[in-house]
Amino acid sequence: MAKIILITVDLEDWFQVENLRPSFPHELWDKCQIRVEQSTDKLLKLFERHNIKATFFVLGWLAERLPALIRRIQSAGHEIASHGYGHQLCTELDSTALKDDILRSKKILESIIDAEIKGYRAPNFSINESLPSILQETGFIYDSSYNDFAAHGRYGSLPGSWTTNNTGILKNKTGFYEIPVRNIKIFGKSIPWAGGGYFRLLPVWLFKKGVEFFLRQEKFYLFYCHPWEFDPDQPRANGLKFNHSFRHYVNLAPNLNKLNYFLTALKGNRFITCSQLINLS
Repeated sequence: MAKIILITVDLEDWFQVENLRPSFPHELWDKCQIRVEQSTDKLLKLFERHNIKATFFVLGWLAERLPALIRRIQSAGHEIASHGYGHQLCTELDSTALKDDILRSKKILESIIDAEIKGYRAPNFSINESLPSILQETGFIYDSSYNDFAAHGRYGSLPGSWTTNNTGILKNKTGFYEIPVRNIKIFGKSIPWAGGGYFRLLPVWLFKKGVEFFLRQEKFYLFYCHPWEFDPDQPRANGLKFNHSFRHYVNLAPNLNKLNYFLTALKGNRFITCSQLINLS
């Protein structure tokens, strides 16, 4: 029986990743080589080959500099959503600064695509206590920032009271939706199985088996990735902690072929955008 799969892309470039922040603070970004366009085009071609419509959570800083890329993504039928403006962790911003960052990105993206931005994802899934209410105040319909893998120090926790609706997504009493990252539960523990570095690290056949196991129990699965994960020729940062360097650079070269295999193996399922899932609720 076909299940729902959400393919999501956090559109940020190689130098904007938190693991590389010591080498590339915000004030150096304008001096860095922007490479996200070529790696995003690889994903767009792959999604077209598989007839997949994805959700792109776009960083406002990049959208300002590459508006034609954002329009190209939209014209291919994909959903444009927000990843904030400056890729700062929500947990490191006060409510005023967080709201400013969110609004800045929303206005930039809406001016580029001439359409409403409905969804948001926090950098590094750093959801905090004030995020859902700020998003609702600023006109968003849903958030996709909650990752329940507790062992990751940057991931936040989901505040407030939520109920699960008929499609398996979460909704609070004010009518706001949360589309969580989907992880496998083993003996009550959450095992990361939604993409990113975990997809690059694990053998693709094993990752596929885990998703199939997950879908036998759940109504939808959410996968996430970043364009820089398909750019093996990106510059290398020096002086990083070993674990940060390993997590960023592991298995970049084979990753596009791995994703192609993964999408081919799951082709019997229904691939939709986050907003389309909300509309089914």
